Amino acid sequence: MTYTVTRQSQWPGGASVVEVSIGGLDYTNPDALAPKYNGEFEEFHDPREAVNTAIEIADKWENDEPEKKIEVAVGDTGGCTCPFEPGTRKELMKWAESEYESLSKCHRCGEIVEGGGYCLWECDGIFCSEQCAEAAHYDFLAELEEEQ
Repeated sequence: MTYTVTRQSQWPGGASVVEVSIGGLDYTNPDALAPKYNGEFEEFHDPREAVNTAIEIADKWENDEPEKKIEVAVGDTGGCTCPFEPGTRKELMKWAESEYESLSKCHRCGEIVEGGGYCLWECDGIFCSEQCAEAAHYDFLAELEEEQ
């Protein structure tokens, strides 16, 4: 899963919101403002990193334009247009942690598995990289040799 952070002038009311879109760049709302801060339009695989980046961007944006109320929101457009409902920082961090826990993790190193991951027919589990899959394969072979 990927998450993209954008600054938005939400339609129809024009609210200023930093959005974390679930599903990546193709699933952001169309009212995104041109990138101004680090992290905008980047795709993240860790939802905690995406939410932290969104909060940092909101703080910077609010510093630059103190007359605006800047909020942070998370949502899933499903490829359509829909304004996201802003949340408190505590709610956003709780969502990010829960989302992170639900993601597939590598059976060797515990990192998030991006895309389809890597599988080996002789090893149970899914791996984040060829290196972890290969290391698991060698571990498997070593265990077989010890059993003999």
